[in-house]
Amino acid sequence: MMRTRAIAVGVIILLGLVAAGEWIARAQLGLGTPPLSVAHPTIEYLFIPNQDVRRFDNRVRINAYGIRSEEFPASKPQDEFRVLVFGDSVLNGGNLTDQTELATELLRDRLEYASERPVVVGNVSAGSWGPGNWLAYVREYGFFDADAVILLISTHDHRDNPTFEPLNPHTHPQRTPVLAVWEGVTRYLPRYLPDLPVRSDRDTVVQETDADDIPLAAERGLADLSAFLELAQGAVRAVIVAQFLEQSELIEEPGAGHFLIRDLSRQQGVAVASTEP
Repeated sequence: MMRTRAIAVGVIILLGLVAAGEWIARAQLGLGTPPLSVAHPTIEYLFIPNQDVRRFDNRVRINAYGIRSEEFPASKPQDEFRVLVFGDSVLNGGNLTDQTELATELLRDRLEYASERPVVVGNVSAGSWGPGNWLAYVREYGFFDADAVILLISTHDHRDNPTFEPLNPHTHPQRTPVLAVWEGVTRYLPRYLPDLPVRSDRDTVVQETDADDIPLAAERGLADLSAFLELAQGAVRAVIVAQFLEQSELIEEPGAGHFLIRDLSRQQGVAVASTEP
């Protein structure tokens, strides 16, 4: 009898600790509700449409087109000014950026103030997207009657091509975790205890390009970039390529890809701006 009672007490305490940990993980740490991704046959992957979650006390809104923007109709109203901004994790902002603090949301507010008319700025991005992903996205969804397109692109993006490898659940979760505590243990704890035998965000879906494959990867990436810019020029009134420099490039000098992207864009008659200043 005493042993049975001790086991029961132990179980109750354990359940209490799990419940307390779950509350802390969800309410205080913002775990348990990651934005979910889905594999796609041509885009490679994108966010599952129609998500509105809170993550680390930040709101993450994914609309019906699988992009991090509020809802907007596919066809633009006559009095509206519409911009689509394409990019990768730099533009997307990730879980640590609230929806209101995204560059695209700030741009929308400024354009609305300056133009005194309705403005939509679409955030067409996902972590590690490159020219092949952007090209496939517009072939699938089009440009939504946009007036202008801005492409925020980094030096390495000229050879960041889709691999169509299985999505890593730690970097591109496809299902909501049953327990927020379990997500914390498997996804984030290894960052602080790297010797733990569990997978972490370091196991990414992106594979490094072998040195021997870099010229071929660059050729493919630049071809996709050229095709994307050509489609954009045929669909909207203004196209801008904004080159985002990494910190190491500011200290030393831009990589070769920076100049390949710049020259290709200029050859196609696209305006190029650098974020360096």
